[in-house]
Amino acid sequence: MELNIFVYVLLVFCIPYLLYSNLRIKPRKGFSILFISIISLVILLNFTVFTVIGILLLGSTLLIKEKNYHPYIFSASFITLNYEIFDILDLRIIDLTINYLLPISLVSCVLSSMMIGHWFLVDPTISKEGMKKIALTGTVQSLIIVPLIYLEFIGQDIDTIFKNVILILFISTSVLSFASFKSLGEKSYTGVMASTGLSYLSLIVSLGGSGGLLLLS
Repeated sequence: MELNIFVYVLLVFCIPYLLYSNLRIKPRKGFSILFISIISLVILLNFTVFTVIGILLLGSTLLIKEKNYHPYIFSASFITLNYEIFDILDLRIIDLTINYLLPISLVSCVLSSMMIGHWFLVDPTISKEGMKKIALTGTVQSLIIVPLIYLEFIGQDIDTIFKNVILILFISTSVLSFASFKSLGEKSYTGVMASTGLSYLSLIVSLGGSGGLLLLS
């Protein structure tokens, strides 16, 4: 997989976490502006009609005040952008999901956790419960990937030594994400600071695991 496609998929799969953050964590509008601006970089990575439509749909949520419509608009944007992913990779759904979308979306989850953690440092009034669920999702998702690699559903052609390194990276991601989850349980402000720092480390190791897996497969 080329680097631009990897980043494209990574950014697209941040959309569900942005929607969840808006519905459950409820940060101020500035968070959506920042995150949508970052996601909009997909236009530079793959400039097509569907990509432009997907980003315009996503951007329209900043103008529509009625929150009840947001889930439908976010979903339409996500589906439109995923059409490009299916078209580019041209694989069966099961192969695409297990070999590509699952490991890359883990990085999206960790990136989203880091983003909302940073935003808490700006706006400490937002809900930590939603942040904890994103961190826990990263833990579970990385633990799902580990047996898939070990049992060779993913990365069958990778040498044993490299496979072991990748397994360690995904296990480390699960440990760091869970530590981030536990840190958010602390009532003090420093708990979120610790969680944000751990999400940085988790992002690095998840990028190493997912990138290595896709590069060597």
